[in-house]
Amino acid sequence: MAKTTTASRVSRNPNANFGRLIDFLPGMSGLTPQGGQPLVNFDCDRRFHRVLLNCSAVNFTGGTSLTATKISSTSGAALLVDVTVNAFGVVTAIIPHAGNAGTGWVTADTMTFTDKTGTGFIGTVTAAAGAVTAIAITYGGNASPINPATLVGAIQLSVNGSPIVDTTASWELNRALFNNEPIALGQLPIFFTEPWRNINRWPEITSWDMAGQKTFAMKLTINPGFTSPNVTGIYEYDYIRNTVAGEIDAPTYQSAIASGNAPAPMLHIIARHLFTPQLSGGQTILPGGTPPIDWPILRLHFAAGTAGTLTQAIIKADNQIYEQGYIGQVGTQMDQLREMITEYGFNATIFDYSYVADKTQRIQSALKIGAELKIQLTSTIQEICTILQERVQARYE
Repeated sequence: MAKTTTASRVSRNPNANFGRLIDFLPGMSGLTPQGGQPLVNFDCDRRFHRVLLNCSAVNFTGGTSLTATKISSTSGAALLVDVTVNAFGVVTAIIPHAGNAGTGWVTADTMTFTDKTGTGFIGTVTAAAGAVTAIAITYGGNASPINPATLVGAIQLSVNGSPIVDTTASWELNRALFNNEPIALGQLPIFFTEPWRNINRWPEITSWDMAGQKTFAMKLTINPGFTSPNVTGIYEYDYIRNTVAGEIDAPTYQSAIASGNAPAPMLHIIARHLFTPQLSGGQTILPGGTPPIDWPILRLHFAAGTAGTLTQAIIKADNQIYEQGYIGQVGTQMDQLREMITEYGFNATIFDYSYVADKTQRIQSALKIGAELKIQLTSTIQEICTILQERVQARYE
C-alpha cells in the first residue's frame, strides 16, 4: 500500500491544466417513451463539479384568447382560441374564442397558436363564411422545456452502490433557488462544487473526487403520463485530486503514489437525504435519529405538508440550543427565523423553515454533534413534514 505523507513533499506541476472540462453525459440508458428510470454511469478517474440536466416533454400551458397563426391557409386571420390542456400539458380541446372566430378561413386550413410553454401544435379548422366553427387536433405538438420538478421524481446518486444523494428534482431545484441560483425553464442543476461557496479560498473542497472509487451512477425516475419525455445533459469535471496537501493534478499525484510520497486524499462531499416525520398539532420533538448525526450537519430544510403551518422551531444539540424562534407571522409575533436567514442573503421563501449552520458559506461551520440532536417543531395541524438534510462527509457511505 502506498505511503501517504504531508503537503510539502509534492510540488504542483506548473504545466498541468487545472481548468474544468464540460462534456455531454456519457450515455443514458432506461429512458422510454413512457418515462422509466434512466441511468448514467460515470467514469471514476476524475473530479466532479456539477451535472446540468435538460428536461423536456410536450408541455402546453393553454388559456383563453390565445393568438392563432395560419399554417396552410391562404387568407385566414384574426382568430383567437381557447385551449384546454390536461395535467400533463397535452392539449385536449381547442375552440374559437367567442367573438373572435376570425376571417378568411376555409375548411381544412391548418393553424397553430402561441403558447407560454408549448410549441408545434397543428389544428385543422372547420369554417363557414370565413369564420372558424371548430378545430380538430391534427398534431399535439413537440417536446419543449418543462419544469423538472414536474417531469422528474426521485434522484439518486450512488458511489460504490451507496446512495450519497437520495432526493427529488423538486428538492434539488429548491436548494439551488434557496441560494439564489438563476435557473431557466427545463434546467435541473445538481451541484457538487457549489457556486454559492465561491467566496471561499477552496470552493472545490466539496467536489466529488472519485479517486479510488469503483462506480459512480446517477438514476432518475421519470414521472408517468407525459408525452415525448426526454432528459439530456452535460457535466463539469476535471482531473484534479483533493488531498490534505491541497489540489494536485492527476499526473503529479500518480507520480507521487509511485514514489511513495502521495498525500492522503481528502473528501468533504455534501450528502443529501430526505426524512418524513409525523407532526402532531402543537409541539413535536422528532424521534432520535431523525435526521442522523453521524456526520456534521450543514443545513436542514423543512417543508410542511401544508404551507404556513410551521410556527416555531428549536434546534438543540448536546444540551446546547443552537437556534430557536418563530417562523412566519404568529398572531402579533413577527417572523424571526426566516427574517434572520434572509438577512444572510438566502431566499427564505423557498422552504417553510431552514436551519443553516454555515451561514457564511464555510463548511467548517457545520454542526458537529457528539451524542444527541433534538429538534422541536410547532405546527398548527397534524401533518407529515419533509426534511432535507445536507451533511459533510469524509467518505462515500
